[in-house]
Amino acid sequence: MRTNKRSKYAALVVGIALIAGACSDDDDSTTTTAATEDTGGSETTMAGDTTVPGTDPAPAGGGTVTYAAEQEYTSYNNGAADQGLFSNTLVLNMTLPGPFISNPDLTFTLWGDMMASAEVTSEDPQVVEYVVQPEAAWSDGEALDCDDFYLAWLSGNGKLVKPNPDYTGPGQVDADGAEVPETLPVFNPASTTGYEDIASVECSEDGKTITTTYDTIFADWQVLFGGLLPAHIVEANAGVEDLMAVDTEATSPDAEALGEFWNTGFVGFDPAIAVSGAWFTIDSFTPGQNLILKRNEAFWGTPAILDEIVFLQVPDATQQPAALENGDVQVISPQPNADLVAQLEGIAGITTSIEQGVTFEHYDFNQANVHLADVNVRKAFALCLDREEIVATLVAPINPDATVLNNRLYIPSSPDYVDGSAGYERDVDAAKALLEESGYVMGDDGVYAKDGERLSLRLGRRDPNPRRQSTNELAAEQCAEAGFELTDDPSEDMLSVRLPASDYDVILFAWVATAAQSSNTSLYVPGGGQNWNNYNNPEIQTLFDQANAEFDQTVRADLMNQIDAILWEDMATLPLFQFQEMVAYSDTVSNVIFNGPLGVTWNANEWALTA
Repeated sequence: MRTNKRSKYAALVVGIALIAGACSDDDDSTTTTAATEDTGGSETTMAGDTTVPGTDPAPAGGGTVTYAAEQEYTSYNNGAADQGLFSNTLVLNMTLPGPFISNPDLTFTLWGDMMASAEVTSEDPQVVEYVVQPEAAWSDGEALDCDDFYLAWLSGNGKLVKPNPDYTGPGQVDADGAEVPETLPVFNPASTTGYEDIASVECSEDGKTITTTYDTIFADWQVLFGGLLPAHIVEANAGVEDLMAVDTEATSPDAEALGEFWNTGFVGFDPAIAVSGAWFTIDSFTPGQNLILKRNEAFWGTPAILDEIVFLQVPDATQQPAALENGDVQVISPQPNADLVAQLEGIAGITTSIEQGVTFEHYDFNQANVHLADVNVRKAFALCLDREEIVATLVAPINPDATVLNNRLYIPSSPDYVDGSAGYERDVDAAKALLEESGYVMGDDGVYAKDGERLSLRLGRRDPNPRRQSTNELAAEQCAEAGFELTDDPSEDMLSVRLPASDYDVILFAWVATAAQSSNTSLYVPGGGQNWNNYNNPEIQTLFDQANAEFDQTVRADLMNQIDAILWEDMATLPLFQFQEMVAYSDTVSNVIFNGPLGVTWNANEWALTA
């Protein structure tokens, strides 16, 4: 085995937030974000500079590379709140277009194949102008133009709502005790951040110039309009002649028809719907077996080198090294653990890279749960957990420098990182005191109870995942001393189905970083598209509104750390550690580079066979 050490992100201001799109195969769902020092701003790399740093020279093309996929593709629409998965990102990196490429160092490069330019033309009000290359088109021949940008704005701004048929009047609550809303969103985006700040999207006569005018400054404007969906496909399947004629302020039958298809019509795979605007098209998808990408022969830009990329389902990460050694796959990117690393060390003819990434593991608390609605219970959980032991047992064997993470918005290498965890070192007596303060009484079985309800909680996680299983087992053992009964709750569909449905008590998963701090917004604001914890503190919304409109990174970081301080006080979630990213690949493949926000396939158009 050859070990490839890539440069660390030492010079970057790396923050964490949810990806405005949706985590390593099993990292999860959906959505965290990292920011560079100059997130947003008016300067943009223009089309003349589209070289992605760090890639090898491309050999002659052709051939097939197989990637071991842990989690299965589910949807062509990664922007929907209930469909945003990293497993989808790994596929859609190669099929859906967007103005910018997000690089491994969390900078942006304008994608010159698609864009002639993208720049801020006015700061007051903020105006951004996009110019799409004349020849840019979808794989079915339809132009890639303003309609596609307009659909992204229409579906993402959260302005259109419709009556809730289940609403009967004020004060009505559902089975979980949550208030039933009078209206529902027409579109169901994971996040409205950024799009909700745009007042208008205007098109040139040929549709190739798009002008977006903001009514509120949005510093992270470069993250918008990534992963564009084909507007003409949505129009045709919704039976709407022209989506740009739909009223963006008032609900109409056409708006509802568009929303219905956008929300549900991209689930699974239909070749007539999954048209491509980039290097590859989905050729076939066999659930439980594989998904095959073939080179998009209609692509107008620099073509992909490979003929084909196969996503082979290998859901058990412990089987991936053997699949790599046997030649069944050529690229793997499982979450590393000591056993996996040991397996890879014995394999000749492969390159392995392991490094600190931009993803963090955490426990989230569903506040719809009768116990977890009480902040004292959440704080008691944080106090009974020995995060130092978890890191020392499960992470330090891979990275001796690993530490407990004590900020949800910045990682330790960032100069903006502030440790806000004061008072949350393990303290079993303090945990018990909080529970008793809230009226819990210790039972004869050593488990606290209140009003006849034992303090028994499920620790949800995706299965299989040995490291997360071990984490939950350690947590259960540690917190039993404080009167909690915690049980491991594994499920294969934990991230794809149960997480967005809030079907968990406490859940263990990871947020993956992107290049926009604003992506955190939907995780924590009341009603946020990825706020599956039912957390509600209006002060968070106010601070995010200020931070997302702030270009000065010093001021912005202060606002973000104020948010983190509130999250500690409310114990909305509990960060554990920043975990390692690993990729291993056959030496017969070149140009394989891991990209934290987008995964290993971010530049798969440049992968090549060398032998």
